[in-house]
Amino acid sequence: MTNLWLSFAGVAATLLAAGAACFPIASLLLPPSSGRSERAAWAFALGLALLALSAPVGFAVHLSPRWTALILAIIVAAFSLRRKRAGVRGTPSENPKSEIRSPKSEWLFGFLILFGVLAYAIRSLSEPMWSNDFLAIWGFKGKTIFASAAIPRWLFTDSSVAFSHPEYPLGLPCLSAALSFVLGRWDDQALAILFPVLQGATLLALFGWLRRRGASRGAALAAAAVLANFRPLYSAFLTGLADIPYSFAALLFGAALADAFDETDAWAPGRLAVAAVLALSTKNEGLLLAVLGLVFWLFHRRAAPAVSRKIFLSIAVPTVVFPLAGRLWKGNLPLRDFDFGYLGPTMILEFLPRVGEALQAGLREAILPLWAGIVCLAVLILVGRRNPSGDRMLVLAGLCCLAYLFLPAFAVLGPEWLIRTSFARTTSALAPLVAAGVTIRLKIAER
Repeated sequence: MTNLWLSFAGVAATLLAAGAACFPIASLLLPPSSGRSERAAWAFALGLALLALSAPVGFAVHLSPRWTALILAIIVAAFSLRRKRAGVRGTPSENPKSEIRSPKSEWLFGFLILFGVLAYAIRSLSEPMWSNDFLAIWGFKGKTIFASAAIPRWLFTDSSVAFSHPEYPLGLPCLSAALSFVLGRWDDQALAILFPVLQGATLLALFGWLRRRGASRGAALAAAAVLANFRPLYSAFLTGLADIPYSFAALLFGAALADAFDETDAWAPGRLAVAAVLALSTKNEGLLLAVLGLVFWLFHRRAAPAVSRKIFLSIAVPTVVFPLAGRLWKGNLPLRDFDFGYLGPTMILEFLPRVGEALQAGLREAILPLWAGIVCLAVLILVGRRNPSGDRMLVLAGLCCLAYLFLPAFAVLGPEWLIRTSFARTTSALAPLVAAGVTIRLKIAER
């Protein structure tokens, strides 16, 4: 038990150190009106990217990822501190907006947030990560990378490990391997501490963005309290899977997209590019998110030409580079769960009934059992007022849900199988995005 607590402390210290090293550069990426919580969330996101990157970089230069991570952290911290001392950005300040505060309700929301975080920590840390997708995909790849001290080619070419989905991004496995190199061994129970920390970072990002965009402290705390206790996302089953990291990346992407379109600051397109990279390197769904971001750009090009061009490039460059680099590195790997041949002229008549089957399965397996929550969400959306940022986030989440509902029509094992095994899980990762969109619309309704 003592060794386990030491392992927990080692992984937590590594995560905190990576975030601390990236805190100055996160401050450079955010406007002066941003609060400490939002800067801490972005620092953590950059720290995770730095740790994940240390594994392949270390392999490339024949250096242990433990030392590679340390060198990268020193370089990032030194560069950002130098830029800050040079006066590139001003010192962040708190939101000067005065407001009526209710200490009792704020204490209640704070208690609910703490309860949600502690409850999820107990669920996720009480036993080694055990989900089937962790054992077969994310954990299997991470442990293989750590044990091989390389990213072996057979992960993509050996048909006997096709169950591990070689076409999936390697961001999470590389991160797990990098943490294991720092720890000195593979410990799938100690590594689980990453996920409660991700939950905390997501709550900080949600609270910080809402406060910066004008939501009251009580409203921002209430949104964070609801999200902290959202068990479909923060469950023991999803610990070890990519859905929780992806939910964090999706929130950062939606917030940065809203900031970029609203032209809140000059660095919003930069944050959008970083968030796009995080989403694309975490799950295949990141490609859908990025493509929808380009669709938003196509229909909302109201900004100045220079700003519009920056938004487009911030999304388009990662969207093109990541899939292209993956194909050049891994080879042409099909999505083994899907058969897009159903769109061909000879199979279109067979495809249409599959669409109906997918819709019926989604209604039966996910929508009807959750009707009360869906009604409550609809009421919250209806009582809010039109707001460009909130509307974009909700439409973005809604389009993702529709895609998750229709894609099972291409499933090799049938639409009902994919709906039953993944629809609720993948849609739960959109909860932070929905929480931000609903709350920012309610903020407008308060006026």
